[in-house]
Amino acid sequence: MWKLVGYQPTPQQLSIHDSTKRFRINCQGRRSGKSYSAAYEILPYLLTPNTRGWIVSPSYNLSQKIARIIKEDIMVNLKLPIENKKEVNGDLYYIKLAGLNSELSVKSADSPESLIGEGVDYLVIDEAAAMPNKLIWEQYLRPTLSDRQGWCLMVSTPRGFNWWHKLWERGKDDKYPDWESWQHPSNESPFFKDDVEDLKKELTSETFYQEYLAQFTSFSGKCYPYSDAIHTKKGLKYNPNLPAYCSIDFGYRKPAVVFANIDFNTKGLPTIYQFDEIAMVENIKTEDLADMVRKKPYQIAAYFGDPAGGGRNSQSGISDIQCFWRKGMRVRYRKDAMTRNVVNGVSHMRRWFEDANGDSHFQVSDKCKGSIASYENYRYPENKADQSVKEEPLKDGVYDHVNDAMRYLICNLFPIKSRMAGVIDW
Repeated sequence: MWKLVGYQPTPQQLSIHDSTKRFRINCQGRRSGKSYSAAYEILPYLLTPNTRGWIVSPSYNLSQKIARIIKEDIMVNLKLPIENKKEVNGDLYYIKLAGLNSELSVKSADSPESLIGEGVDYLVIDEAAAMPNKLIWEQYLRPTLSDRQGWCLMVSTPRGFNWWHKLWERGKDDKYPDWESWQHPSNESPFFKDDVEDLKKELTSETFYQEYLAQFTSFSGKCYPYSDAIHTKKGLKYNPNLPAYCSIDFGYRKPAVVFANIDFNTKGLPTIYQFDEIAMVENIKTEDLADMVRKKPYQIAAYFGDPAGGGRNSQSGISDIQCFWRKGMRVRYRKDAMTRNVVNGVSHMRRWFEDANGDSHFQVSDKCKGSIASYENYRYPENKADQSVKEEPLKDGVYDHVNDAMRYLICNLFPIKSRMAGVIDW
């Protein structure tokens, strides 16, 4: 049957097709043929009378990858007779084969209500690790397999040590005889054409290991590789012999302020030493926040802030920046588009936690509890499949404020287009 459509499975794909396990977990790198193996795993069941199956992904857009392979590469070549179907703008959402009474539906995990009330013979979950939480599997998808004793194939790149990693571990555990798991890096597949060394230069280490080596990493989904052992320094205090800076993320509900010294090593490379914070506070007027900052016993070389703070505050009638200026603190900010772009700023800030050589240029006092929690938990949206460094982080209203404040400090002192070493000359 495969030969009729020109499908020649790789050894990695064949291992999945040959498996007789009910639950199969395929952890595989990008651009290595995992969507094709899923599509052709469906094919024999699609041609079996009176069967019903689903393709499910975190979004309809992702589910269409496998659906397009079935429609364009399989159905057309095999000239499968269609009794009924639902297509919108070329996307396949439902198909029923004539004479066989077999049905295939394309579903999305972002519409859980569509996953209720129907039993299936098979279930293919694409980019399973990007599902928002395990409840989608436990409460909606797993029950669909009970009535018909259906099977499930999950294919995905990893997303850290989340719920899907736990399911993947079942396939390696003899206590779960119905489960089987695989782990296939991208470069094992003949479909993978990228140069590995070039990818290493373009990506952070955790992104490369996750997306192409199919390895589970602890920093998956996190904006920064914050490590308590590397970045948290016990007893770190304000050093009056070093220049100190203050940076502010304005806002009534949850403002944030960071204080940091900057020092340079013998090679001229700077390190940020954050020694204090105002974080995880709520409902503070700008005037009161300014008083809290002014009372700090530090010699501040420069104050930085959110450019949006230049807008007029509806409560005070003046801007947040003007409020600080009136209290003797001249807040500055860069106006260029490169600096104001969040994605650029996060990427720029990231290398302070870990540069290309694996060295850190960022340390935080163990007393800055709010900042540490913010750096550790600042994440890309969990419900998206691609959580690369090109994506804008989640603005959750909790952990983003400290990160914004530190980003203003770094991008003002060390402009994105400039070399890392060299504080801007105001």
